[in-house]
Amino acid sequence: MRIRGIDIAAVVLATAAAASVAFAPGCGGDDISFGHDDDDSPTKVTFTGNLDDIDPVTTRDIVVFVYNINGDGDNHCPCPPNPSGNNVGKAAVIGQNETEFTISDLEPGSFGVVFLLDNPGNLADGEIDPGDPIAVLDDIDCQLNDIDGKITVTLTDIDLQFENSPIPPGSTTTTTLSSDSCKEGSPPASGRARADLIRKQTTVTTN
Repeated sequence: MRIRGIDIAAVVLATAAAASVAFAPGCGGDDISFGHDDDDSPTKVTFTGNLDDIDPVTTRDIVVFVYNINGDGDNHCPCPPNPSGNNVGKAAVIGQNETEFTISDLEPGSFGVVFLLDNPGNLADGEIDPGDPIAVLDDIDCQLNDIDGKITVTLTDIDLQFENSPIPPGSTTTTTLSSDSCKEGSPPASGRARADLIRKQTTVTTN
């Protein structure tokens, strides 16, 4: 993924170089940390979810990126812009024949979520490059704004409608969206993702 900021890109590129070896299919694969070191503190935020309908149908890995987007204003919902220019967040790989993911240890705040249809086989790099197929998660009820620590966000039955990312990156998708495109009950627009349910619950920790 192309990430702005000194040192951040180097971290991601180093991770991506090992991705084809490190990521084996299985319940979301491993986390990719590109903003800060892992911290198991229960004060952090956890994202978990499952995929439902994917267009186009694919057997390729899908990478889910969850970004901290604090300070980006109130234009996150209902059709958040593509947040992949941010340099704070985490990611996980959803391997072939898998549908579930969990990403933990995120700093409290507001969030954006992007799904990447990664390159096939040995060409997989875990990076969002201009022209790569992506889907940005809709946030119909602004539920991803100002999330406190000790919260688990569950995204249930996510539908993905992949579209090639814009060149250069920065806009919502290659198509301009209005808020009508993200209304509840409608399918995701091209380049968007939609969860049937976004649920926030207090994180349960075990010793």
